[in-house]
Amino acid sequence: MLKVYTARAILSRMYHASKYKVDIPESSVTDYIFRRVGNHGHKVALIDGINDRGFTFDQLHEEVRHVTNSLGSLGLKHGDVACLCGTNVPEFAHVFCSVTSLGAALTIANSQLTPGEILQQVKDTNSHLLFTTEDCAEKALQVQKSSNNQIKNVIVFGSSTNCISFEDLKKEGPEVDLPVIEPESDVALIPFSSGTTGLPKGVQLTHRNIVAELAALSHPLFLPFNNDDSSLSALPMVHIAGLVIGMLNPLSQGATVVTLPRFQPEAFLSSLQKHRVSFSLIAPPVVNFLASDPLVDKFDLSHWTTPYSGAASLGAELTMKMVTRLNLKGIRQGYGMSEASPATHTTPLDGWKYGSIGVPLPNTECKIMDIESRRDLGVDQQGEIMVRGPQIMKGYLNNPAATRETFTDDGWMRTGDIGYFDKDGHYFVVDRLKEIIKYKGYQISPVYLESILLSHQSVEDAAVVGIPHGVDGHLPTAFVVCNNKTPESTLADFVNSKVAPYKQLRGGVHIVKEIPRLPSGKILRRKLV
Repeated sequence: MLKVYTARAILSRMYHASKYKVDIPESSVTDYIFRRVGNHGHKVALIDGINDRGFTFDQLHEEVRHVTNSLGSLGLKHGDVACLCGTNVPEFAHVFCSVTSLGAALTIANSQLTPGEILQQVKDTNSHLLFTTEDCAEKALQVQKSSNNQIKNVIVFGSSTNCISFEDLKKEGPEVDLPVIEPESDVALIPFSSGTTGLPKGVQLTHRNIVAELAALSHPLFLPFNNDDSSLSALPMVHIAGLVIGMLNPLSQGATVVTLPRFQPEAFLSSLQKHRVSFSLIAPPVVNFLASDPLVDKFDLSHWTTPYSGAASLGAELTMKMVTRLNLKGIRQGYGMSEASPATHTTPLDGWKYGSIGVPLPNTECKIMDIESRRDLGVDQQGEIMVRGPQIMKGYLNNPAATRETFTDDGWMRTGDIGYFDKDGHYFVVDRLKEIIKYKGYQISPVYLESILLSHQSVEDAAVVGIPHGVDGHLPTAFVVCNNKTPESTLADFVNSKVAPYKQLRGGVHIVKEIPRLPSGKILRRKLV
């Protein structure tokens, strides 16, 4: 039967599907990354930002082959899982490519986790190898000792007692037979969801999921890299954004990646300047630092054309502060989650809107659904952001119930984020569905109140939570990091003068030394309540 749509219906539907399309090769993710290595083999692929140690693409390709053979000789095979936990080093690229070439999957664990938390992830994924860095080696050995012989070997970048040195794996050895990778079904990466709204869950991302993501990001209007471009990776690469967007995306396009173990202000600025970096993935706290810290003025950042913010919401006012100070065209912003490999939206190069997460990536569909009625919503109507596309996960590991709860019957994935799209098809995130503060029946966005606090010259960081208060529900309460001795009451008055009465900080303002956050930048609100 022929369907007839009104003009308004077509307008509301036209933003559901990206107008951009890219081909998705039927390839393993490692083959995709090295598909054009013949064109740029002599170019530098990786640089350690601490000691300037580097590898060309030809060297990387050859060393990945050696490491793959060594891991195969250690018994890693198709269907197995290896765990990576540590601070950034260039060899994370070797590990990812070698593990997945064998048909095994890599699970990535935050280096700040306790030994018990890492052990739980190791058990959940049935990991048999554990890769780590020198600063995390003692923790890794504790995990191995507690694993009842499940972890056969701990492999360290550098050297540490009772660990295999990763350098030994780079040596040429006997060739192993490689399996045929089934991109649609073979799992390549198992990040864990943050657990801020529930228990941590393993996210199964297939080779096709990640190849689809990399292909979409390489579209000329999204995150393309040219021959002279380079990327600085300081966001943890044991977080999916740091790994896929910070490392794999530039490598897959032949760009140089400079790595730092973690974000440290002077090392970050020095690396940007020294290596004339054009792209870097940064979290909102780093944006705030770049917008206000006097240290920034000591460095030449004129070549840094593509600051890119992800992992947490970035408000328009904070964006403007950094753009104005560094004389930028703008800061690109992305949106996504571990379950989406990770990006679903990005600011396109032909359309900048401050405060927006951009438009759906190529091949990606998005819509807004009413929280209660579950009906589709139109322009400027707030509801839950729903996404669908080839980069969306296979499902949660060993958790079919959670998978069913996350997907609708027709394949749309619930993000748990509240947002809307405007008349131009740009999307905006308002807040987390489960983080909305309810006061006397009113819904209050903590992100909105945080953006006001961050506009005050004394505030370096801020988080707003709801504190239980009897029949009133929850009182909006702020925790702030200040750069001077501004009274708490002054900050409360500053916010309260700018918002409706029901949005006022009735729980007050509390000065703290730091805001608890994940390495990605997401606020751990549960630690403040």
